[in-house]
Amino acid sequence: MKKGRKLALWGAWLQLGPVFGLLGTVVGMIGAFSQISEFEQNDQGSAEALASNVSIALNTTAIGIIAGLVGLVFLLVALFSSKYRAPWFFWFMAIYSVLSLLAFPVGTVIGIIVLVHIIPRKEEFRCDPVVVRQ
Repeated sequence: MKKGRKLALWGAWLQLGPVFGLLGTVVGMIGAFSQISEFEQNDQGSAEALASNVSIALNTTAIGIIAGLVGLVFLLVALFSSKYRAPWFFWFMAIYSVLSLLAFPVGTVIGIIVLVHIIPRKEEFRCDPVVVRQ
């Protein structure tokens, strides 16, 4: 169970990767637009500086997407292979799956698969002590 918990936590945290990638994209594009405006006002701007800012924007986007995909793999391994079950994980996966439905077509398929898997098994995600059957 410890391995599944670690995978679930790492997967959840890595889902923030695209947010930081977007932040880097915004910062890089602000720099690129400032280079363009400087070039127009002073006729002094370099294509290298503009390319550098656009490169930063694209690299942070790519790194964020990769982090998000690695996190998704961790989440799916924790859910399906390690069979990690915790109440927070159920709700995280439910919300994540519903949001994934909007990312047609791949996100929709993944969201449906996860929801179909976790909803009937909701009781498995409870932390109550195991009741001994008689």
